[in-house]
Amino acid sequence: MLGTDVIAIYIFLQFFENLPKTLDEAAILDGCSYFGVFFRILLPLLKPAIVTSAILKGVGTYNEYYMANLYLQDKNLYQVVSTSLYTFTGPMGSQYQYICAGVIITMIPILIIFLFCQKQIYSGMAMGAVKE
Repeated sequence: MLGTDVIAIYIFLQFFENLPKTLDEAAILDGCSYFGVFFRILLPLLKPAIVTSAILKGVGTYNEYYMANLYLQDKNLYQVVSTSLYTFTGPMGSQYQYICAGVIITMIPILIIFLFCQKQIYSGMAMGAVKE
């Protein structure tokens, strides 16, 4: 699913355009195969782009409501965070104290991941923004 996201494709394209071609040429001259060039040289350099794309796609999937509500028909057996928060709404009113507490609890894992990976996220998003 990560390869079908337009933003992820754009991030990877911009990242690959900014990598110097001399890295590939030097590795091939040293006897490295094409797969070796990718896995030993290019893939380690792509860590910021991979982390940025994974975080953006993960947040989008984590916050998805429509697909979970559409495909998870048995609400008692399968529930995700977004559909379980919807159970606190009703025809007579909503229990906003529970909804707000649930939203804060669901924000904590994403906030922790962001705090640990913010260096890679910012460098991955800014890497393709400026041409040299």
